[in-house]
Amino acid sequence: MAKSIENPAASDVMVPFADLHLDLLNPRVPTEAFETDDEVVRYLVDEYDVEELVQSILSSGWIDYEPLIVEDKTNIVYEGNRRLAALRLIADEKLREAMNYRLPVIADPQPLPVAVRVRYVPNRAAARRFIAFKHINGPFKWDAYAKAKYAADWLKEGEDVEVVSKMLGDNHNTVRRLVAGYRVLEQAQAQGFDLNDRTKKRFAFSHLYTAVSRPAVRTYLGIDDDDDSQTPVPTENSEQLGQLMSWLYGQESKKESTLIASQNPNLNQLVRVMENKTALAVLTTTRRLDQAFEQVEPPSVRFKEALIAASRECENALGLSAHFEGDDTLLAMGRNLATTVRNLRDAMVKKSLGQDEDL
Repeated sequence: MAKSIENPAASDVMVPFADLHLDLLNPRVPTEAFETDDEVVRYLVDEYDVEELVQSILSSGWIDYEPLIVEDKTNIVYEGNRRLAALRLIADEKLREAMNYRLPVIADPQPLPVAVRVRYVPNRAAARRFIAFKHINGPFKWDAYAKAKYAADWLKEGEDVEVVSKMLGDNHNTVRRLVAGYRVLEQAQAQGFDLNDRTKKRFAFSHLYTAVSRPAVRTYLGIDDDDDSQTPVPTENSEQLGQLMSWLYGQESKKESTLIASQNPNLNQLVRVMENKTALAVLTTTRRLDQAFEQVEPPSVRFKEALIAASRECENALGLSAHFEGDDTLLAMGRNLATTVRNLRDAMVKKSLGQDEDL
């Protein structure tokens, strides 16, 4: 279990920022694989608004409001990468040229600090509480995937789930769900699932951790409810795991599109399909969520939903009818629609009067 530093401020030292290294394994960005400090700087500039810090440092000077958290043997910065990236950009003209980055024009730019305050820790584990605190109080909140990876790594080091939950500002059930989803993802990647081959640019980690929390999905994957292992999916269910990941995220190289256009309603539909053996068989054969879901939802419910949707669209069209410009094709469509509505009404009336057993 990681221990906090006693009297931490007493251990702070001043270190030239040129001697420090950016974290290539930054837990805030678990989807990225960096090889150099310059790659980290470029990413932080693009995604984490380093420009704002650059402007602040040039305008107001370096404000030493808290130390950078740094590993003592390597000088890798575990907390404070945005600040270090901003200092690097200001100080290194070659880096700016390589990135095609221009400093903001400041009338009276302030000088850079000779050194910055550093608090050394022996390893990444010892830095976790500092980083968790910044997760809760920092300007950039972590996404679910980053939080899940961070929590999973912390628990793997032996920390208690209650401590991790408290430090991350979540209840332990939320953390358990995130970690369960992350461990399933790790297994999927280990057996060949390529996260970067997904068919949507945005990685919606919530699809996975939400699905894995549902009994039908856990049964499909063979996950024991009491299983807290690093590899919760049994080896004999590897094929099902690959299938689930493909349904959730797709695989471009296999020309398999994700089935989830949006979490609501598609993810709920997928879970309900997986609860039904017939529907699941249809999905496995056709890869059509709509066709599979027809096996789950009664025809009467589908009729009601279709009628409500049609009524809503007709009301929308009526509201825009003042903009009709006399197009003959649209007029013909309107007449055909009127015929369809009359036929639908007649069928419903017959059904309500008991004259027709089948709608």
